[in-house]
Amino acid sequence: MKKILTVILFALLIVAAFFGYRYWNATYNGKTSYAVVKTTPPRTETVDADGKKVTDNGQQLYSYDYTFEFVREDGSKVTVPFEISALDPKPLTQGIYITGKVSQTRVVEGPSPVAADKVPQKVKDQLK
Repeated sequence: MKKILTVILFALLIVAAFFGYRYWNATYNGKTSYAVVKTTPPRTETVDADGKKVTDNGQQLYSYDYTFEFVREDGSKVTVPFEISALDPKPLTQGIYITGKVSQTRVVEGPSPVAADKVPQKVKDQLK
């Protein structure tokens, strides 16, 4: 009986590890990606998941909510949202290239401006 329970627990551990890895890989394993800032979204009041206004020491926070289509170095594309939020946020400059580490669901690191000559030509062709 102990052997059967040990085997079942081991199998459950393997299954949990498998699904945990898949979640981590899709959510946090970012790959270097590039995008172009095509438009500047409107500045809006920052709200939390419940729709309540977010403040910092009594002052309202504001946001710019972007949706970027990133192109990875391997040519694959992924569309993810990104928000800049602060007391007085500065929007990204329209028309510039940006780079960052991007997973399937979020921007993990960045985005930061990058010079056009640092963007691989294969990626530039897809961004046009």
